[in-house]
Amino acid sequence: MCTQKICSFGCFMPKSKKHKEEIEMFKGLWFLCKFGWNSEKRYIIYNALYQFVNSVIPLVAVTVPKYIIDELMGTQRTEKLVLYVGVLAGYTLIATCASKFFVYAGFSCRIKVGNDFDKFISRKLTEADYSKLESPAFWDLKKKAEKFIYADWHGFSYLLDSALDIFGKAFTLAGIIAIVATLNAWMVLLFVALVLASAAVEGWAKKNGTRLSMESVKFERGFTYFSSLFSRPEYGKEIRLYGLASWLMARFSEFGRRMEQCYEKRNGFYIKSGAFSALMSFVQQGAAYAYLIARVVAGSMEIGDFTMYVGAVTAFSGAMRAVMENFVDVKAYGPYYEAMEEYMNVPDAMRQNSRLGVPTGPHTIEFRNVSFRYPGQMCNALKHVNIVLNPGEKLAVVGENGAGKTTFIKLLMRLYDPDEGEILLDGVNVRDIAYEQYMALFSTVFQDYRLFAFSLKENVCFGAEASDAEIEALLRRVGLGERLDTLPQGVHTPVFKEFDEGGFEPSGGEGQKIALARALFKNSPIVVLDEPTAALDPKAEYELYRRFDELVAEKTAVYISHRLSSAKFCNRIAVFHNGEIIELGTHDVLMRQGGAYARLFAMQAQYYA
Repeated sequence: MCTQKICSFGCFMPKSKKHKEEIEMFKGLWFLCKFGWNSEKRYIIYNALYQFVNSVIPLVAVTVPKYIIDELMGTQRTEKLVLYVGVLAGYTLIATCASKFFVYAGFSCRIKVGNDFDKFISRKLTEADYSKLESPAFWDLKKKAEKFIYADWHGFSYLLDSALDIFGKAFTLAGIIAIVATLNAWMVLLFVALVLASAAVEGWAKKNGTRLSMESVKFERGFTYFSSLFSRPEYGKEIRLYGLASWLMARFSEFGRRMEQCYEKRNGFYIKSGAFSALMSFVQQGAAYAYLIARVVAGSMEIGDFTMYVGAVTAFSGAMRAVMENFVDVKAYGPYYEAMEEYMNVPDAMRQNSRLGVPTGPHTIEFRNVSFRYPGQMCNALKHVNIVLNPGEKLAVVGENGAGKTTFIKLLMRLYDPDEGEILLDGVNVRDIAYEQYMALFSTVFQDYRLFAFSLKENVCFGAEASDAEIEALLRRVGLGERLDTLPQGVHTPVFKEFDEGGFEPSGGEGQKIALARALFKNSPIVVLDEPTAALDPKAEYELYRRFDELVAEKTAVYISHRLSSAKFCNRIAVFHNGEIIELGTHDVLMRQGGAYARLFAMQAQYYA
């Protein structure tokens, strides 16, 4: 795939907002050309050739008919007429065939460039700090970045095509100006002035349109969200059982209405600019025809010249307008490029200054006076947490919902970094350790684990080298043997029916076992279970923890739950309450203390008898 680095062009310091917009425009064009070239060179080549071939057509169409008419009005030499008609028809035929080839051959290239851009944008989602994925501002920024390459509703390549069209029409314009200038230089200046006036109004409209399009981003994201709800089976049950269709459709419609309002206002600006442009075109055409007719009537212009100049004036008007409109279009999307540049340059702070490798041997992890607050929140989710996780230890992290257990795990695995204090791996601050190497230490089953619409085997190993027998044995170890025996394609059976009717829909318990198998396959030294059994009844949860305790053997393990079925398998228990560890010790010690853990255990003991 094509990978790019967004250049910041920091050496350019615009002196005015106008200069900044122009710089953003040229930066955006350079990025598009460079990205297209690196992704698929033929796309740029075909597009450029298409513009060149078509830019010559108006010149031929304007000049050759003059010679045909002159010949018909004069000596009527057959060989000359055949030559002129042959040039006119021949080039038109060649240009039309070549244009068709460049359009259709370029289409598949355009798809590849578009796909590469989608991957380019999506890769940032995999590299950005996890905290960004929980930030609405980040998702708004992504939406604005996509607007640059897709030019709102115009589709991929619109901006690049518009930019290349400027060069094609400029070539046409140069030839037409040379013709019109032989008529009257003042006419050329008048035409240029009228087109520039039209372009100024067009620029005003595009600028306001871009502003309104940016304002519509939050409504578009809301509209897309509600649209996706109706196509996702997991929401279908609630929608039907609770009769949510009308209520959701009303919310859906409201986002659509607000989005439509933005675009209606934008279109209002475009209608006004279009009317002004039509008026300028009327003045230009009227002035040109009046002047040319007067010359013919006065006898100072031949019919052939009249035909050529009429065609030249029309071609000049079209080419000049296309150049200015495309220029205004491209310039209007400068702010979109600025948003994309900002999106692609969002720092991945977790990876910065992380240069040290993971120390060898068994690992000790220490939380030293760690506090953490989620972005935008007023209160700390963790407060002055101090705890050491020793090699091979089994730690139960318990507490009621909202006590801080999952936040503790997110910091343990560096999905977030603490706001205060530090987390140490074998005495080294984890911020100094290479991010990917640190992440490789953990095999985790999250409370909200996800299965993918891949095969059963791929859901376990994700493309890593593994035999079918190895994956099957692992699935049987976690208790999925009976279900596996019913699947005709075995470990190659698709999970879900997203792409294959032969797929299977795992139950909640089966999904958890697949997630457990995935964690075991990774074979990391530290295993974490973050309330993956919340949907199970207490006895089923107890059995799952018992089985998993046998499977992890001598590995370091952390069990998180608001229920206490995992506690009996652990060396120590950390009791969380309001973001703090209020008790820490073995099961027996905490029971003798008669504190929060003892009370919770007594309340739940009936389920584990």
